[in-house]
Amino acid sequence: MKKTFSLENFIYWAIVAMPAYLWKISFLGVPTNMFELMASVAVIWFVIERRTFKIALRGYEKYFIPIVMIMGGLALGTLFGGSVLVGLGIIKSWFIIPMVFAFVALEATRREKSGAVLEATYISALLVASVALVYFFLGEMTYDGRLKAFYNSPNYLAMFLAPAIIIGGAFFAKRKAFYAISLPIILSALYLTFSYAAWLAVFVAAGGLVFLNENGWKKWKSALFLGLVAGIIIFFQIGTSKFDGLVRLEDRSSLASRMMIWNSAGKMIVDNAFLGIGPGNFQDKYLEYQKYFPPYLEWAVPQPHNLFLAFWLQAGLAGLVGFLAILVLWFRDLSGSWKKEVDWGAAAIIIYILVHGIFDTTYFKNDLAVLFWLSFFVGIKKSSEPSSERKTTLRIK
Repeated sequence: MKKTFSLENFIYWAIVAMPAYLWKISFLGVPTNMFELMASVAVIWFVIERRTFKIALRGYEKYFIPIVMIMGGLALGTLFGGSVLVGLGIIKSWFIIPMVFAFVALEATRREKSGAVLEATYISALLVASVALVYFFLGEMTYDGRLKAFYNSPNYLAMFLAPAIIIGGAFFAKRKAFYAISLPIILSALYLTFSYAAWLAVFVAAGGLVFLNENGWKKWKSALFLGLVAGIIIFFQIGTSKFDGLVRLEDRSSLASRMMIWNSAGKMIVDNAFLGIGPGNFQDKYLEYQKYFPPYLEWAVPQPHNLFLAFWLQAGLAGLVGFLAILVLWFRDLSGSWKKEVDWGAAAIIIYILVHGIFDTTYFKNDLAVLFWLSFFVGIKKSSEPSSERKTTLRIK
């Protein structure tokens, strides 16, 4: 009889509970949150249950040096860039816990269950979207009519929901009725965020999904459908202040604000090219660099609205190179393994993160970091599953 209270089921519940990172608590004097506690319990449970912590290194060795570069860059930035406690908190919450939890999630659920890991993230987004639509019907919107629900901004909500749309597309044929009912809920909530960058990234990732998954006329028919949907969305946005400001590059448009932020971040990089400014220091540095630019359009800016600038500034040049090396190695390994929906889904999610990362910081937040590493390890598990040959292992008693 299958155990209902098992590590595998607990991991799925922890993934569904990713938004619980917003529930801040203190444990033994250490600031943390409910998701981190659940993730830590899962890791400890995994170690105890296995007794021998056996890590199959085949397929992972090549990622060790890039990961060390990222962690080393973050550590140096923390030591020399500002508040040590803030930096250590970021390393813990945005790197160590998401990375280790995601690894354990895929090790504990095994290769044949990796699709369930992605589906658990879908369920989490579906619950968030459902709650967000309640906010919409209650009239709880931002001053400019955008949906953010219980997140700090509409963009944060959009960045969490968007990967679920990709998962729904990848797994649609598996359970058509479920996804036909649930996808419109997530799509509606994403639309109401009016996050153009998220929309664009979803279409690019969905296009990649179509070309990976389909062939011949079916491929072009799906591409035509995506183009038609994009055209309809653009049509309904014509005439809105947000769209007009973007097209005309008005002085106070969101793109103009981002360009100013990017210019400021660029000067920070010129001045701190090797070590960066350290994790968690962008807001203070951004205000400090005001003297070099015309009056800012946006003052509360905790991140530079660009994934790659964020890695360079917070983890230094070593961290950026390590992150890029991970991506190159990962896509190279996965490129020869487009076999099942989990492959397409994992690849499309990473593509989404990178495309949206041009305009927003799609990693440096608890839930987004977990989404990245879950997709990352799903891809590795599919592309580097050991054969019958002898495995190289690391054993920790």
